Formats: sequence, structure tokens, C-alpha cells
Amino acid sequence: MASRMANHNKRMLLTVAWIFLFPLAIWTAVQMTSNQPNINVVDLGIISFLAIVVSCFPIKVMNTNISFMSGINLAVFLYYGLTVALYMTLLSVLAMFISLKVHVIKEYYRYMANTLMFSWLIICESTVFHLLGGEVGPFAGDESINLIPVVAYVLTGLVLNHVGLYFIVKVLYEEDVAFFERDAVWDFVSEVLAIPVGLMLYVLYSQLGRPGIFYVGLPFLSLSIIINLYHVSQQINDALQKASEIGQQLSEHLKVNHILDVFIERLIGFMNVDFAFIYDADAGEHLKIIRQYESEEGILTTVPIKKHEAISGRVWSTGKSIRYSKLKPWRQISDVFFQGKAHSVLSVPMIRNQKIVGIITFASKEKHAFQKHHLIILEILANYLAVAIDNARNYESTKLKSEQCPLTGLYNYRYFESILTEMYQNYEYFRKQFSIILLDIDHFKKVNDTYGHQSGNEVLILLARRLEEFIGDRGTVARYGGEEFIILLPESGDRAGIQVAEQLRSVISDQGFDIHNDLTDQCRHTIYITASIGVATAPHQGEDALTLVRNADRAMYTGAKQQGRNKVAAYIG
Repeated sequence: MASRMANHNKRMLLTVAWIFLFPLAIWTAVQMTSNQPNINVVDLGIISFLAIVVSCFPIKVMNTNISFMSGINLAVFLYYGLTVALYMTLLSVLAMFISLKVHVIKEYYRYMANTLMFSWLIICESTVFHLLGGEVGPFAGDESINLIPVVAYVLTGLVLNHVGLYFIVKVLYEEDVAFFERDAVWDFVSEVLAIPVGLMLYVLYSQLGRPGIFYVGLPFLSLSIIINLYHVSQQINDALQKASEIGQQLSEHLKVNHILDVFIERLIGFMNVDFAFIYDADAGEHLKIIRQYESEEGILTTVPIKKHEAISGRVWSTGKSIRYSKLKPWRQISDVFFQGKAHSVLSVPMIRNQKIVGIITFASKEKHAFQKHHLIILEILANYLAVAIDNARNYESTKLKSEQCPLTGLYNYRYFESILTEMYQNYEYFRKQFSIILLDIDHFKKVNDTYGHQSGNEVLILLARRLEEFIGDRGTVARYGGEEFIILLPESGDRAGIQVAEQLRSVISDQGFDIHNDLTDQCRHTIYITASIGVATAPHQGEDALTLVRNADRAMYTGAKQQGRNKVAAYIG
């Protein structure tokens, strides 16, 4: 609230200053203008058009804008004087802001700050120019141009422009910027290059009149447009190259979560993304969120989306991408999902085998954050992502089947043996004991004979769930085979292993199992079972995985089953 009030006060002070100082700047410019030649409205209109185009299409060099606008202003100043040059400067400033799509009403303070600054800046330039003996008016061919006032005029504008912009950004926008950055060097280069351009335009216009404008303006306009088109094509080529790299990275991962992590991390760095939703469209009548991202926590709102609803639902129903650069066309949706903080949005379908399998929706706090080439790139990457997720899911499913007991859903012994072997390989580094528990259901054949094999399978499934619930994240539970189960307890010595085994024996014997009688009355019955349990601890009770399991098996049979069952026995040896 305090920050908002401070900004409001600053803008009020700026408005008051502009109301008084901007008209004063115009009056001062008029008073300082003398010996102004007759104004040719047509010529001035052509020069104004040239200034507007140059402002809207600066030359791109190494991602930096170089504009010859100051050269045009210099020529106008040298020929017409301060008043017309002030008009041309203000026109170029307005054209620049309009090309940047700065809202005239909502961001009025930006227009005020810059028009006020540039008005007084050109008055200072003119003052320095005249103090050094410079004169304005048409160039006579038998005279030479005094370069000292011209160079001083340009350098004065460069210095004051840099100081003024730094003040505006630091104070008005409250952004933390350095006084001298790389852009200052390019500003200097731009001003130096503008001097010969301005002098050329000034001389040719003085000698040839209107054709002189075209002799200078058309080549520079053509060059500026061509370089901008090249810059745009270069941006697209770079974007396509990045898309190819991201697509390759997606194909290198075989887990869905890893794929989504890579996709989000690369795209938020590549595009100006503040919020992101990735939806699964195969989840039923609503889109299912499989990943979301927000640069500012607590903004995103999760709302169930059906077809035709919101941005993502419309993309789902039509199969066509949506891109909005302003808030107005989708304000209500932004209010619901992004608390109105998102201005730009981009949403594309994920298509696999000509079917929409998901939706990707990106949003940004900035206006015009997503360009047409961003849409093209995201459509390409969306299909990459759809294929990568499908491949990962198939891999995970196949891998799970190879590791899982199909009846109980527990890990099978082959997988258990692999992680047990890995524990032995890591022992030399961690030097921590670990134990295994092997249990066998007592008299399980009697359960099958009494209630049927289907009911016996039901007991195995219920016991598997009970073991998982009891062990939790303390270890790994697997089916050893038949009615036998095996458990790995990392970082557990022999005492801890025996203690867990005793608790497990009680958990099995003290709680009944509700099963269906598959042989006789077809009713539900609660039966009680017991288990004989053997414990062995590595490394001193088994030098490798096979030996450790064999010793736990010996403890179970000799120390538990042969001693009356429903007992826990530890291997001694």
C-alpha cells in the first residue's frame, strides 16, 4: 500500500511539473528561434514520415537498436531551427512509444516524463550550439560547416539523454540499474553515426530541396527494414534451433516427471513465462493438471475445466491454438485463473496420432510477451512433449511390469535382489548395516483347501497391503514366492531388525483378514493367520545378497517354523 501511494505521489508531481514546464519549454523554443526559413509543409510532412518510420524500425545490431533519428533531428535543427526540431523530437518520441505499444492513458506518465525531458534536452543542445558560434539556416555551397558546434550539439544530447533516462528509470520506475551499462556504448555509437547522416541530409536538402530527402531517406529506410527482417528471421532460426535442442533433451529422459521438469525449465528461460499449466486431456470430461508453474507463489487458481471452458478448454474443443497479447479479450478468465495479473496468454494443443492428448497454457505479466514465432515453436514442442510423455509412460509401465508381482502389486524378487545387491555395493562407502526379514504364512495350504485358491489369493493381496502400510518408507517389501514375503530394512542392525519383525508378527496375527469363501457358502469370513519370520543382518550374517537371503531362510525354518511357528528367529552365525 505504501509503495502504491508513493508511486501515485510521484506521478502527481510529474503531472504538475509537466503542466507548467512543458508549455514553458515550447515557449522558450519559440523565443530562441530566429531567422527561421519559410516552412514547406509538404517537405516537412515527408521528413516527419521519415522520422516516424526510422523511430519504429531501428537497425538491429547484436540485439541492440541503433536509430538514425538523432541524425534527422540534427538536419531539421540545422535547417529550420529549434522550434521545428522540437516538434520533430516530440513526434519521434510519440512514434517510438506507440511502436512499443505503450498504453497512452494507463501509462501517461511515461509520455509525460519523456516529452518533458526531450523538450528541455533539445533546448540545452541548442544553447550549447549557439554558444559555440553555430548558426542555423539553409546551407550555402560556398561555405563550410563549422563542425565544433555540431559535435557539441550531439554530445550534449547524448550526455543529457543518458542522465535523464537514468533518472526516470531509477526514480520514476524504481528499477535498480547501473549508471553506465553496455547500452550506453551503443548510444554513443548511434550518435556518432548519426552525425554524417544528419549533415548529409542537411546539405542535400539545402542544395536539392525535396529530392535530397529521398536521396538520403530511402536508402536508410530500405537498409533499416531489410536488417529488421533479417533480425526477425534470425530470431526465428535461433528459436527453431533451441526447439530442436529442447526436443532432443525431452527424448533423452524416460520418466514423465523428468520430462515435464526439463520442458518447464527450458521454456520459462526461452520465453517470458510467469505462469504455466500443462494438462492431460485423456483424463475424462475435465482437464487434469499434470504440471503447473508460477513465478510468484499464491497466484494460480486451480479450477476444473471442461471443453469450451476458459482458454485451455477452448483449445481442447477446437484443436486450434490461442494467443492474446493484451488483457482485454480474456480479462475475466485472467481474473479467475491468474488473479488478473496475466496480460499475455498462449495456449496450444498437444497432439499425438491426430488426437488431442493435452493442453499447454503459458501466461505472462507483460503485454505482447508472446510473438507469432513463439506460437510456432510451442506448437512444435507440444507435439515433441506428447510423444516423449507417451514413450515415458510406456517405458514406466513396462518397467513396472518387469519389477512387479502381478497378483499383489509388490515388487518381485528379481527387483528385490537387484536393490539388495546395490546395498552391498554401497556398503563400502556408507558402512551402515542393513537387515532383511523373510516371512512365510503358516499352514497356508489349509486356507486354500478350506476357502479356495481365489480366497487364498485374496489373503496374499490383503497381507501385501498390510505389510506395505506397516513398513511404509522404512524399507522395501517384495513377494519372495508362493506365500513368502521378503523385506529390506536399510540402516537397521540386528536388534532393530528383530524388533520390527516382532511388531510385524503381531500385526499379522492379531488382525483378521476379511475374505470371500470361494468353495462353500460364498459368504464373507474373517480368518486369522500367523507367520514364521527369519531375520538376517548384513554384512556379518551374509557376505553377499544370496548368502544373506539363504541365512534369513534358515533362521525362519529352523528357528521359527520348527519351534512351533508364529515366531521370530534371527540367524546366528
